[in-house]
Amino acid sequence: MKWEMLTQEDGHRQVRVEAPWEEIAPDYDDILKDYRRLRIPGFRPGKAPLQVIEQRFRREISDRISRRCAQRLGRLTLEQAGAEAAGHLEVSEVEWEKSQPFRFKARFFPLPKFELPDSQSLRGAAENAEDPQGEMSRRLLELVDFPVPDDLVRAELALEGLADCELGSEAWQAAAQRVKLMLILKRIAREEGIEVEEAEVDRRIEKKAAEFGIRTDTLRADLDKDGGRARLKDLLLAESVLEYLLESLQDPA
Repeated sequence: MKWEMLTQEDGHRQVRVEAPWEEIAPDYDDILKDYRRLRIPGFRPGKAPLQVIEQRFRREISDRISRRCAQRLGRLTLEQAGAEAAGHLEVSEVEWEKSQPFRFKARFFPLPKFELPDSQSLRGAAENAEDPQGEMSRRLLELVDFPVPDDLVRAELALEGLADCELGSEAWQAAAQRVKLMLILKRIAREEGIEVEEAEVDRRIEKKAAEFGIRTDTLRADLDKDGGRARLKDLLLAESVLEYLLESLQDPA
């Protein structure tokens, strides 16, 4: 995989990425599995030729592989570059054809620099609390101070359907706190080597699909839109980091 990193005047960074088809093929095959199960006129379920499926669902397949692979390869590129996005990767100019290199650009806001609190200041933060994770979150927000970029708050509000929210409003301040907490937890995850595997994301999607009574592939496709899968992965990462803190910082008996 080849990449080039650029810094933009507004504080964002942009990376150009090119990956060989071999890095895309597993994603392509996985996406095709969802469509091979669908009923296609003239064929028994699961028996339609691959060429028919590729032609009939070309647009849907293209949309899904563009979103899925650009996000995955974008995150991998940032890891290789020693950079970290504070929010969602904004992908553009995706170019791909089967068996050809996959190309795209991704724009992101770098994770702000700030100091994490020492472990002693966190010890016992959630002791005897009814909501240990919530109490640990509040302690982290009290101890870590840095300005949250407005662009990240606007992105958070947009995901909540509040894109027109006014700067400084109650909803704005709540969104800023959510973004700030996520940035803190991401920094802790990076320093402690805490990661969330894609298989764990898939398991949570399957669980939620069962709860909602919908098909797993339908929910997966919906989450692939507008960064829903990446957001779910961030939420799982937040859960993992908070659990780690609660377990590792318990006061000794």
